[in-house]
Amino acid sequence: MFFDAETREEATAFVVRCGAGLEGESTRPEQSDSGAVPEAYDEKTARRMLGNISRSTLYRDLARGRLDRVPGTRSILVTRRSIERRCRPAS
Repeated sequence: MFFDAETREEATAFVVRCGAGLEGESTRPEQSDSGAVPEAYDEKTARRMLGNISRSTLYRDLARGRLDRVPGTRSILVTRRSIERRCRPAS
């Protein structure tokens, strides 16, 4: 996952809240033909991005509205925006 941070401390605090690791500075990956970074992730990728949470936790967060899924799809596609929102501290 790529995100913007003003300082390394801000980046470190963000990944600690998400239960993830920090590799360091990088550039965003090449964009696809559509010109966009993926807006949603499958169930397995979303669970890994959220700190290797269980399927039960993912489905509970979806049911409680803590995460959003792409409407109109048969498979579970969790929106990138909701993953980022869940990893941010409550203000």
